Amino acid sequence: MRATCRVLLLTVPLIAGFTASSPAQSLPQPWADAEDETGRVDITASIGVMAPTDWSDLVLLGSLSPATGVLEQVLVRDVRVDPGTEVEGAVTYWRGRYGFRVHAGRAQSSLTIAGPADAPPASAIDMDTWSYDARGVIGLIEYTPRRWVWPYAFFGLGGMTYDLDRAVSPSLLTFIERSRTGVPGTIIIEDEPRDFLLALDELQTETVFALSVGIGTDLRVPLGAAGVGLRIEVSDQVPRSPVGLRIGELRRSRPLAADTGVNFGAVHHFRATAGFVLHIGR
Repeated sequence: MRATCRVLLLTVPLIAGFTASSPAQSLPQPWADAEDETGRVDITASIGVMAPTDWSDLVLLGSLSPATGVLEQVLVRDVRVDPGTEVEGAVTYWRGRYGFRVHAGRAQSSLTIAGPADAPPASAIDMDTWSYDARGVIGLIEYTPRRWVWPYAFFGLGGMTYDLDRAVSPSLLTFIERSRTGVPGTIIIEDEPRDFLLALDELQTETVFALSVGIGTDLRVPLGAAGVGLRIEVSDQVPRSPVGLRIGELRRSRPLAADTGVNFGAVHHFRATAGFVLHIGR
C-alpha cells in the first residue's frame, strides 16, 4: 500500500510538469478549411459588345454532268451577324475559390444575307440574341475578404436563342443545266437518271446548345461583411450555326434517299463587358 502511494505521489507531479512544459496545442477548427468557409454571393449587371462570326460562308457544290461535261454548281450565299450591344446579369455563389454562376444576357444586332456580286447590298434584318448558361467559376488566387483584386476563369453550358423580326431564307444561287424550282428555299436538280433535292432551312426563331468560356476580374472595395466594385470580363460562347442545308436524292422506290446535311460549323460570340458588382458575405 505504501509503495502504491509513493508511485502516485511521484507520477502526479511528473504529469503536471510535462503538461506545463509542452507547447499549447488546439484542435483544428472545421471553419479553418477553405471548403468549410461560410458561403458568399455576388450580383452583377454589365454592358458591353458582342461580335459573332459568320453563320455560313460561301458554299460551292459542284458535279460534272456525264452527258455534256458541263460543271453544274449550286451556291449558298454567306450569312453574317453584325456586332451589337449586349446587357447581361449574373448571380454567383462562392465557397472559397470556387463558385457556381447563373448568367443571362440579351444583345441587339442585325443579320445580313449576301447577294450576288452584281446585286445591291442586302438589307439588314433586326435580331435579338438571348444567351443563358450555368457556369463553374474558379478564382485564380486564394480568396481573402480584404482582397481588392479577384481574378477568375469560368466554363459553362447553356444555350442561345436568335429572334429575327421576320422569317428569312438564305438564297440559293444555281448555275445548272436543268433544274425545277418549287417551294421557296428548295431546288430540284435533274441529273438523268437521278433527281436531287436541295432544301435550305428558313430562319426566324432558332435555339441552339452552346458552350461558354472566359476570364474576368473584380476590382472591389471591401466594406466589412459586403463589398462593391467593377467587374470586367472577356468571353466566348460557341453554338453550332443555325443555318441548315440538306441534300437528298429523289427515287421512285423511296421518296428521299441518301439524305445528308452540310455542316457550317461553330459560331463564336466574342464578348467584352464591364459592370457593377455587389458582394454579400465574407
